Amino acid sequence: MDEVQQQAEGVSYAPSPPEEFCGRQEERERLTVLLSQAGERGQVVMISGPPGIGKSSLLSWLAYEVQERPGGLRSPALKGEVFDLPGMIFSAFRDLLKDLRRHTASTRFGETLGVERIKEAVRYADDVLEKYVAPVEPVGLLSKSGEEIIGIFARSPEVGYDRVCQAFLELLQELGRLMSGTGRIGTILLDDVHLASSLDRRLLLDIMRDLPPGIILAFTCRAEDGACPGYPAMQEELRDLGFSEVRLSGMRGDEIREMAERRFDLFVSEAAADLLEGTSGDPFSLMACFNALSRRGLDPSPENIATILAGAKSPAEIAFAGLTGSGRTWAKELSILSPPFPVPVVACMLGLQGTSATDRLRESSVFRRLPGGEYAFAHPLLQEHCRRELPADARAALNARAADCFERSMHRLPGRLHTLLSLACHFFHAREYGKAADLNLELGLRFYHREDYDTALVLTERAITAAGHLADDTLLAAAEQQRDLVRQKVSGPGRAGR
Repeated sequence: MDEVQQQAEGVSYAPSPPEEFCGRQEERERLTVLLSQAGERGQVVMISGPPGIGKSSLLSWLAYEVQERPGGLRSPALKGEVFDLPGMIFSAFRDLLKDLRRHTASTRFGETLGVERIKEAVRYADDVLEKYVAPVEPVGLLSKSGEEIIGIFARSPEVGYDRVCQAFLELLQELGRLMSGTGRIGTILLDDVHLASSLDRRLLLDIMRDLPPGIILAFTCRAEDGACPGYPAMQEELRDLGFSEVRLSGMRGDEIREMAERRFDLFVSEAAADLLEGTSGDPFSLMACFNALSRRGLDPSPENIATILAGAKSPAEIAFAGLTGSGRTWAKELSILSPPFPVPVVACMLGLQGTSATDRLRESSVFRRLPGGEYAFAHPLLQEHCRRELPADARAALNARAADCFERSMHRLPGRLHTLLSLACHFFHAREYGKAADLNLELGLRFYHREDYDTALVLTERAITAAGHLADDTLLAAAEQQRDLVRQKVSGPGRAGR
C-alpha cells in the first residue's frame, strides 16, 4: 500500500496507543487503586464487556502505566494473548514466559530480574509446559507433508496438569517475593480469555486462588451471548476471592469528543456526540465512523454521522467499505486463517514475497504485527465480518489454498502445534475429507488424553462429519465411539469451574 492508500484507510483499528487513550477515567482510577494494593496482597481484575468496547486498549494502557509512564511504577509487565484456534494449550502462558525471559536480559530490568532463582524458575516452567504440549505435536512434522504427517505423533506425556500448575505458581511466588522486596509490582496481562481452552481457564483460576503479594493479574473477557464459556465461573470466583471486575460500557459524550479530537483531529459538537453516545458509543464503532468521515472529507455533523450509520448493517461493514480493492481482497483471503498468521503462509496466500507481504500488512489499518513477528487482524470484529461475507464455495477454495500454503511452508514454521491444528481446520473446511477425517480424529484423541475435552469434541465431531461424506462406515464408527468417550468426560463430575 502506498501512503495515499494508507491515509485513505484511516487510523488503525488495533488497540489504542496508550498515549492516545481517551476517557475511561473512572475505570483507570479503579485500576490504579488495585495497583497500589498489590504490594500487600496479590490482585486480580477482569476487564469485561461486549466486543469492540475497548477492553484490549484498556489493558494496553495498564501495561504502559506500570512499565513505561515517566514517573510511574517502572515495573515489568508481561503480556500474553489468546487466539481463536481450539487446541492451542497454554500458548498465552508460554508468551508470558518469553516476555519474562526478555525482561531478564534487558538493560531496564535485567539487574532486578536477572537473578538466578528467577531464571531457574522460568526455565523449569518453560520445560514443563513444553513437555505437556509436546504429545499433541507430530514427530518430525517439519520434514513431513500431506498424508505423511497423519498418525505420526510423539510418545505419552511426561508431565500432567498438576506439575504445570505447580511450576507456574512457583514462578509467580518467586517473582512476587522479588517485586515486594524492590517496591515494584509484577503485572500479568492476558487478552481475550474468552477464547481460551478449558485447560487455560483452569490454570487461570488456580493462579487466581494462589496469587502472591507483589503481583497483579489483569485479563480481558468478552461477556455477551455466551461467548466465554468460563465467564460465569470467573465472575463467581472473583466474588468469592474478593477480587474485582471492571465492566466496560459505551463511552460518554465528553469522552467521544476527546477521542475524535485526539485521534482524528475532528471537532465534534455536543449534539453529534450525544447522537453517537446513544447509537454507537463503543470505541470500535466510533473508529469506523470517524474513519469514514475523514475518508470522505465530511464534517462530523449529526446529519453526516446519521447518514454513515444508516448506510451499513454493522460498524465492521463501515470499516470494510474503506478498504481499496487490493486491501479488501487481502482481508477476505486472510480471514480464513487462524491467528497468529505466519509470514510465509501470508506471502503464499497473497502470492507475494515475504518482505513485500509484511510491508503491505504493516501499512494497513486492518492488520497488526504481533510481538513474535506474525500478523493478525487489527480487531477480531473485522475478521469475523470478512468470514461471514464469504460465499461457501469461495470459503472452501480459500481453505484449500491455506492448507496448501501451510504444507509448502511447513519447514519454515516454528509453531508446530499451530500448523497441525490449522491443517486440520483447513482440510475440513476445504472439503478434503480424506485428510480431514484422519487428522482430526487423531488430534481429537490426543486432546482427549490431554484433558482438553472441549477441543477433543470439536475435532472428533469434524472427523465424524468427514467420515460421513466419505461413506466410510469403519472410520465413522471409530469416530462416534471416540465422541462418546469425550462426551462422558464433558458431562462427568469435576467439570464445574474449569
